[in-house]
Amino acid sequence: MPDCCIVGGGVIGLSIARELARRGRSVSVVSRNTLRKSASWAAGGIFPAQPRDTITDRNGTPIERLTQYSDRLHEQWTKSLLEETGIDNGFRRCGSLAVATTEEAASQLQADEQKWKRLRVKHESLSPTDISDIEPALRGAVATRQVRRAFYLPDETQVRPPRHLAALRSACLTNGVEIFDSHHVRNFEFDSSRIVAINIEDRDSTLLPICADQFCIAAGAWSEQLLQKLDIKLPTKPWRGQILLHKVKPGMLRHIINFGSGFDYMIPRDDGHLLIGSTIEDVGFDSSTTPSALSRMNKLAYDLLPDVRAQEPISSWAGLRPGSPDGLPTVGRIPSADNAWLATGHYRSGFHLSTGTAHLISDSMCGSPTEMQLDLFSTDRAGLNGSAQPTK
Repeated sequence: MPDCCIVGGGVIGLSIARELARRGRSVSVVSRNTLRKSASWAAGGIFPAQPRDTITDRNGTPIERLTQYSDRLHEQWTKSLLEETGIDNGFRRCGSLAVATTEEAASQLQADEQKWKRLRVKHESLSPTDISDIEPALRGAVATRQVRRAFYLPDETQVRPPRHLAALRSACLTNGVEIFDSHHVRNFEFDSSRIVAINIEDRDSTLLPICADQFCIAAGAWSEQLLQKLDIKLPTKPWRGQILLHKVKPGMLRHIINFGSGFDYMIPRDDGHLLIGSTIEDVGFDSSTTPSALSRMNKLAYDLLPDVRAQEPISSWAGLRPGSPDGLPTVGRIPSADNAWLATGHYRSGFHLSTGTAHLISDSMCGSPTEMQLDLFSTDRAGLNGSAQPTK
């Protein structure tokens, strides 16, 4: 019987499993999908720029503090995962340009600048000449005034989700974690106020009980359905994000490009792959792509990057992000069970917040002091009632 059972095999679940295993716990992970079909695999992998000092801003909002905490841990995790598995997860502090292509977006950048100042995030306002010098691929868009304003954020980071997930999974398996892919949780078994087992079934409807001392639900957009089996109402709505993939000459685009509201972006990889995303769509559990969304994203690239116009995209995909009403993840104990925890609702920041979430959950499950107060992210916090809506 394992010490801990994690329900959810995406970046949050695997990160928690890996951290618990490193602390000497025996762990099982139950995943409804294979890794390639998970929402985490479909992510873009952008980590917004954070302050480079080592002091978490105690006056920041809960999500800002969790983001800073997680951001500091990512460099440590990247190094240790490479040492453990030999897999380079693509963590690069490549920098970004925040670009406005409309006057409305330019006004939004002014508000973003005030936030960067408050958070001590390094940033620089760019003149048209500066934009062309820092990112030559945008020279034509600057000349035709398609780029109205831009800021340079040197500390923005990217990671390659499929590689990071492969490294996490490899590290988990090396540390003895047992992973059940393509299994659904059918029900929970209780003894008084403790969960003693979950019954899972595979695609052939074969039932398998998994007993453990502790349980953690980290099932992303599917967490709400699971929690209903525990008589807990937690709004966790899936929000579809579509991504388009091009192949360009390596180095053609040097930096991440973020547009306007922050929902649209272009991410250049070292090998010339160029990701263009992303949509925010309320379509339930439909993870298919649509011609209209892909066409819009293609136009975004075609308008700004002439070198992309001569070729067709090589792939596209979509993932379902778990949103919450107040934009905060839910991290901490499950109130209806003495031995159960919850980590969900990370919306568009699951990858970035995965390390901090893993440490907070593992600290709590191991009875250690946590870096942050978990009641900030509890199921009974103010603002969690109502419909789950996305926030920036």
